[in-house]
Amino acid sequence: MGTLREGIASMLSEDIQEVIPGRIVVAPQVLRDIVRQTVAQIPGVARLAEARVGPWALSEGLRLTMADDRVRIDLALVVRPEVHFREVARQVQEEVARAIRDLTGLEVAAVNVLIVDVEVEERGAPQTSGSDQRA
Repeated sequence: MGTLREGIASMLSEDIQEVIPGRIVVAPQVLRDIVRQTVAQIPGVARLAEARVGPWALSEGLRLTMADDRVRIDLALVVRPEVHFREVARQVQEEVARAIRDLTGLEVAAVNVLIVDVEVEERGAPQTSGSDQRA
């Protein structure tokens, strides 16, 4: 007969799964925050941008649709000019889907990416010197 400590260690090492009744809901705002933070870390993405796609408005460049514990994500992006747009869009799809799956356990039905603009630095903009600025 083993000790109590051995018995507890044995119980903890077994793969015990207990189903507890109830529901787990991840608030849409949490999903939006995950998407925003993920997109912000991807090189080549300047920012999310508001857009209208058909009848749908992508407020703040992001739209989430939930159905049967599956999430569909529509994104409108402004990208930097020095990157390959399709590669950046594909990376956004992969990273966003991975983050949602890993952090929430939700299945991702789709990540749709619309590139709405390219961020270009203004050239020839007047330079202001410190002496020209007024306090």
